[in-house]
Amino acid sequence: MATSEINLEAVEDDTNFSDDEHIEVDHINFELEQCSKMRGLYRKTTIFNDSQCYQSVKNKHQRKYKYRIDLAYLDPKPIRRRNKDWKWLVASLAMIGLHIAIIFGGWIDTASVNLLGLLIGVTVVAIMTLLAFFHQSSDKVIFRSQYGKIRIIELINNNPDKAHFRSFITKFIVQINKSRTARNYTAKKFLASELKQLRRLKDESVIPEEAYEKAKKLIFRHEAFKAAE
Repeated sequence: MATSEINLEAVEDDTNFSDDEHIEVDHINFELEQCSKMRGLYRKTTIFNDSQCYQSVKNKHQRKYKYRIDLAYLDPKPIRRRNKDWKWLVASLAMIGLHIAIIFGGWIDTASVNLLGLLIGVTVVAIMTLLAFFHQSSDKVIFRSQYGKIRIIELINNNPDKAHFRSFITKFIVQINKSRTARNYTAKKFLASELKQLRRLKDESVIPEEAYEKAKKLIFRHEAFKAAE
């Protein structure tokens, strides 16, 4: 297993990283650090040597890992995926409604000792379901591979703030286009090179086998491959 010379984390970092290619870091172009305390998630995305991207991901509920992708094989058009787990919000609002009804609806004698315990219980459930809503919901900006359309880079939308995030996205897209232009490959060579990149990420357990197989079918069905047959 080869390790990169780029220092993305502190020395004590135990994040898994596997990359058979030795990429010497000449210079770092720009970086973005994102942290979601609610989800226990940390991401650091580093663009270096004008053409390479490292993403380091730490999630207290999952494994830690780092991986690298050549920018030339990313689709410069990101997609946004928003997921709101509304059932938790509905449950929280129901608990809040129950709380109000108990106090102002005259359901229970306000002098009752049991009332205090009931109100505390309802409040706790309301808070827990509200936290579950925020934890289960997500708002991501995703960059996929150019031809295989497989998720490669995921970013938390507007994190750490809207201005920094938009600035990073703008520079990131520009760098993808520059890297692709610099390759000056034919369509067929791009397809073959992207497949190689995806195979490496699959072998490093960054992308699942099923997603890789779907991407491979898309690449093989591309007209550039058909024309060569």
